[in-house]
Amino acid sequence: MDEKDRLLLTLLKRDARRPVVALARDLGLSRSATQDRLARLQASGAIAGFTLAEGGAAAARETAWLMVRFEAGKRCAEVVPKLKCIPAVASIHSVSGVLDLILRVEGESVAALEAVRSAVAAVPGVADVSTHIVLERHLG
Repeated sequence: MDEKDRLLLTLLKRDARRPVVALARDLGLSRSATQDRLARLQASGAIAGFTLAEGGAAAARETAWLMVRFEAGKRCAEVVPKLKCIPAVASIHSVSGVLDLILRVEGESVAALEAVRSAVAAVPGVADVSTHIVLERHLG
């Protein structure tokens, strides 16, 4: 599995109904090359199927917000593409002020969130990460 495969899985995790043409554009590949990758990932078991999760399974996922500061001189263009390759990263927002980015991450457990936090902290250009685990959702 190469970086394009990992990015494809990340894109599908965010939107499994995304058209192949749109996936191909995001990957920088042709439609047929993207289709071949999808078929290979399905054959290998990396993609086991496309399912709808209602209530329990979807609601049981843990969520955290990661507050990220860059190393001096680093910019979003250098750091964000690497963060997009981490499958558990659900959203990335540039913000003004002391922080550089706010990430929403999801995992099956608090331990999984910690693994994501470690992966984010290991990205070149990231100086500091603080983690805020969601205890309860009141809206959205």
